[in-house]
Amino acid sequence: MKQPVELLFSVAFRHLSTDAKKAGATLPDAQLHYLSLKQIRTLLDSATALAPSVPHPAEPELRLTGSTGKFVVQLKAGNLNFISWSSAVKAGGVITPAQIIDAISGVEPASDHGAGPADTIVARTFGSLPSMNLGAMVVAIIAVNAFTVWFLTRPPRTLTPKFTLMQAEPAERLLTDVAGIYETGDGPGDRRLEIQKNGGMQRIKFGAQRTVAQKQAFTVKAAEAAGKPALVTNKQTLITIKDMQAVVLYGDTYRRVNR
Repeated sequence: MKQPVELLFSVAFRHLSTDAKKAGATLPDAQLHYLSLKQIRTLLDSATALAPSVPHPAEPELRLTGSTGKFVVQLKAGNLNFISWSSAVKAGGVITPAQIIDAISGVEPASDHGAGPADTIVARTFGSLPSMNLGAMVVAIIAVNAFTVWFLTRPPRTLTPKFTLMQAEPAERLLTDVAGIYETGDGPGDRRLEIQKNGGMQRIKFGAQRTVAQKQAFTVKAAEAAGKPALVTNKQTLITIKDMQAVVLYGDTYRRVNR
């Protein structure tokens, strides 16, 4: 009997700490990967507690990307405002962490918040139709349509810092120098990077007794970011090279264990 596949998500943070307990316009954008529904629920609970005290002019939000679609959770007006970019998920508006978890995992939340962002505006706009004249109705319809067009066509934000790819010779030298094996530790949950001179790379997550719990393959290219050497993966994430003995990926420091 096959075991159910665990849903994992990447979460991008804007104006928000990575534990969702602090908000601020000066907080740097950040991103975490391979988060389970349980971990996301913890973040949503923290965001719910934080939402009523978000300082101006911060506009904190979490962007979730997984196999079930792309979603945005905004901390707005003291609540969590949920937006789905997936046509298969109809939930939207102000809903609870439990309803958000149901939505992103493919379960339809049992609530009356079944409309998407444009539908929410329509409902709020036309709830008082008897008191509106024809001209106001036309203006409201145009506003709703304009919002829908903007929402669907706005360009996605990128969290990858600016970088410049190196020319062939310095790129080859950097890959030769940085090639090797790096680890965050040797316990369950620690990770290992295997960087090859030809630009191939593997990222391994350890299970018990250093068994391989998860393995991913990448390709990397040599680059410069903020005047320092770095590697850019084919998934547009940046590996910072602290020195030839340590590299940083997703905020985790990997130390060289073998050349």
